Amino acid sequence: MAAAGRKAKAVKSKAKAKRAPAGGRGAMVSRPMELDFPARLVGKPILYELVRRFDLIPNIKRANVTQTFGYMQLELKGRPEAMEAALVFLKKTGVGVAPIEKDVLES
Repeated sequence: MAAAGRKAKAVKSKAKAKRAPAGGRGAMVSRPMELDFPARLVGKPILYELVRRFDLIPNIKRANVTQTFGYMQLELKGRPEAMEAALVFLKKTGVGVAPIEKDVLES
């Protein structure tokens, strides 16, 4: 019985290790950016894909979403190679991406 309990704990530990946050591995970069979503993408889970596929951490500063467009200012954090891959994904998906030079909350 005790061996089964240890085995269950080991399985849980492995599962947690696979889902470790981006902050647990290597150097992190932070990029403030503006995303513009066309009407066809407004209902799509784009931020979810950035978290799931690229292990990025989004921090939404401002957003305005209607049925015809979406606009978001946010900061993305993650590993440099994941950040670059995510930007390629966003552009291929049809999301407009622009860097923000000044923190939107300080302006």
